[in-house]
Amino acid sequence: MAKYMLGKLPKKVDSRTLALARYLTAAVPAPPPSVDYGGAVLDWGMLGNDTAGDCAWAGQAHADMLWVANAQRQQLAITTDQVLQAYEQVTGYNPGDVQPDGSNPTDKGTALLDALKYWRATGIDQQTITAFVEIDPTNSDHVKQGLNLFGTLYLGVQLPNSVLPHPPSPIPPWTVAPDGTPDNQPDPKNGHCVIYCAYDANGLTAVTWGQTVRVSWAFHAAYCDELYAMLSPSWFKDGTDPEGINIAALTADLQQIAAQGSPQPAP
Repeated sequence: MAKYMLGKLPKKVDSRTLALARYLTAAVPAPPPSVDYGGAVLDWGMLGNDTAGDCAWAGQAHADMLWVANAQRQQLAITTDQVLQAYEQVTGYNPGDVQPDGSNPTDKGTALLDALKYWRATGIDQQTITAFVEIDPTNSDHVKQGLNLFGTLYLGVQLPNSVLPHPPSPIPPWTVAPDGTPDNQPDPKNGHCVIYCAYDANGLTAVTWGQTVRVSWAFHAAYCDELYAMLSPSWFKDGTDPEGINIAALTADLQQIAAQGSPQPAP
């Protein structure tokens, strides 16, 4: 029977995290009515999120798979072992430290900002990103533009209890909204990381637990607490910058941050 783990830690705030809005130019195209990049991937895979709280790393691998499948017309063969090794390297997770009750004290999850920094520097299976920028989840135009231009979005959600999977029942669609009932409230204990691979007028499509799940715009607005777009060499394989994004300014800002040393979390 399938098991569905979570694993996103509370959002880590860093004053030097760059925002997408700063780099949008007058040339940025209006987002199309719909976009779907997920169909190019034949098998997403659980990638360890059925045995560990490695959702941040499964999401990272899913994004890499999407970029390669769409831009290079190839299926990227990232393995569960590679995903779990990244989780181990960054967080200290030890799969062998299972207690008699089945718990693992080292399986504590990941802050997405830590996973993004690893993605830039090392990456799973050497699949690195050039940069990442934060998107305001409440700005639906920027959400659409980010997904259209960058191919996918990487996000954290605080899931309500009402959409948590209960095997053997299928994963329910993410279409609820807070209505005053406890089960529909955002729950920080249910922190989870997914990617978006599509959107249309009715909502978005998330990739999680090896499957795709429909997400209403109302659900996204209520439960998404952090959202990022990543610049991937696999996506922009011909070296062309995305239209309407000031890559020169983004690169200059990244160089300035690197010269200043490691950023400190904001209080």
